[in-house]
Amino acid sequence: MLHVVTPSTVSNRSTMKIRKVPRKLIGHGFGILPRGSLGSSLYWRMIMEVSFLRYLLALSPFPVLILMFPDLALPIGQAPALMFLMVYLVESRVLSVDNPERRRRLMPEEEAERGADIATVRGREILTRIAAKRGLKAGELHMVIEQSALARIPPMTFVSVQTDTPEPQVLDLDEEERQMIQDGLFDAEFTEERMHVTSLALGRFMHDVTLETRSVSAHARLEALATA
Repeated sequence: MLHVVTPSTVSNRSTMKIRKVPRKLIGHGFGILPRGSLGSSLYWRMIMEVSFLRYLLALSPFPVLILMFPDLALPIGQAPALMFLMVYLVESRVLSVDNPERRRRLMPEEEAERGADIATVRGREILTRIAAKRGLKAGELHMVIEQSALARIPPMTFVSVQTDTPEPQVLDLDEEERQMIQDGLFDAEFTEERMHVTSLALGRFMHDVTLETRSVSAHARLEALATA
């Protein structure tokens, strides 16, 4: 589930106010989801990022057991250690990859770094096109690729383009620029799922791709003008 985060694609524009670059946005809650996304697959996936709701889900077997075995309601209800253990197991063993050994079983480190390199190369290509299209010649552009740390559920990827020139901000990308990201970051060879395994294997869930706008070639700028 890829969501390109810009001031015009979120329901709460105040969440786009940042003080430094790169800035992680995935922790800003439901305000960074698109308007009208209530009930969408992205909305329901975002619910899984709320730890309190995950704890309730992990504890859901206990009321079911109480209903099935009412005679055991008192001992079941007075077993906080067992409840804590259930939450811990779900959070640390089911929904996360919590140690290097388990990460290595997902993907060799060399292959994981190769996946991160692919994302970097593709991100810079997209940033180059955006910088050339906008005629930017000073400062840096950052493509911030964020993925959820939760494992064994569908991946969720938030992508934003940020800059500190003239001040830290999340760029408001137009439809064409958002489509560049949608079409250029993932494909059949390098999928969002592969990127997610890469992030889990590396234990790195925010990838910052940086481009010096002055490094954009004259050829890329001419090509952008021709396309326009």
